Amino acid sequence: MRRLLPITLLLLAVTACAPAPPQSRAPAALAPLGPCPAASWHPEAPPPTASEKTSMVLLAVAEWFRFGSQTVDFSNHGAKPQIERRGMQEGDAFASKRVRDYWLSVGRPTLSGVNHEVPWSAAFISWDIESAGVPRDQFCPDARHTVYIERMVERARQPGAGFVPRRLDERKPEVGDLICASRDGGRTTLDNLDRGPGHCDIVVEVRSREVQAIGGNVDDSVSRSVFPLDDSGFLSPISGRTFFTVIENRLP
Repeated sequence: MRRLLPITLLLLAVTACAPAPPQSRAPAALAPLGPCPAASWHPEAPPPTASEKTSMVLLAVAEWFRFGSQTVDFSNHGAKPQIERRGMQEGDAFASKRVRDYWLSVGRPTLSGVNHEVPWSAAFISWDIESAGVPRDQFCPDARHTVYIERMVERARQPGAGFVPRRLDERKPEVGDLICASRDGGRTTLDNLDRGPGHCDIVVEVRSREVQAIGGNVDDSVSRSVFPLDDSGFLSPISGRTFFTVIENRLP
């Protein structure tokens, strides 16, 4: 035992001097979004009706017709949707110019449909909602869906919110609502507002087992997508879209 004592003391000394294992760092907190910036763009035409919710839907349908009425069908629950390709693609001259109009609504005047690498679906939604006459204290346009959703979550804590993000099992989609998903491997949820990649569509029709919604930059066009509903009328999970919220539209 006496011969082992020095070795034991040496091991204890080495252990005491060894550096502590690295501690995993918590992710840095996101900077506050701050107030919605003042509008630098104004809609090209007044809303078609006195109802902001109805205007959102009519504007989305009108843009879908402008782009050729392309439909993407996810109702078969498969990973690969069926696409009825009648739509005008963003590379076409008219489509490229029209996409530029959407970018103007989020303060990005240098972008258009020529910039294929930059997703413009949030710019489309922002253009639609602001063109419908929705004030910025209810909706703040942004080039990222998850940023304007985060603002909606904050606004919903106050009285009189026009948009209220709901969990998938809390809200059956209705006309005028937004249905939103994370994309490209993103992990955004209502409990994890990480400002990751996302996508939203505006609901334009609800049937017994499906919901139809219109969004931008869907297969390079303004497209109508068809999604399945379960027997109770809630969104069914599909591999093609990782939905995480149905945004209730309480606008008049």
